[in-house]
Amino acid sequence: MKKEAGHVLEDILLDKWNIDMQSNEKLRDEKLLGDKVNMKARDLVVLLCTLEEELDIHISTQDIVDGKFDTFHHIKELICSALS
Repeated sequence: MKKEAGHVLEDILLDKWNIDMQSNEKLRDEKLLGDKVNMKARDLVVLLCTLEEELDIHISTQDIVDGKFDTFHHIKELICSALS
């Protein structure tokens, strides 16, 4: 399940923002809003909506407020948690 969640997230990031997490594995622990990945806040909203729609999951507002929707690895964990 973790592998599938990672692939879905990789595909969305590549398709929508041309961010290749597969080739740049060091980016997986970087903040998506940080200088290295350079996404915008609105991009995270689009990512959240896309993940919830495509995977038929819900990521809680509390997880977002707690800063858990910030890196590839953290988002992957949230996806896995929502799918289990």
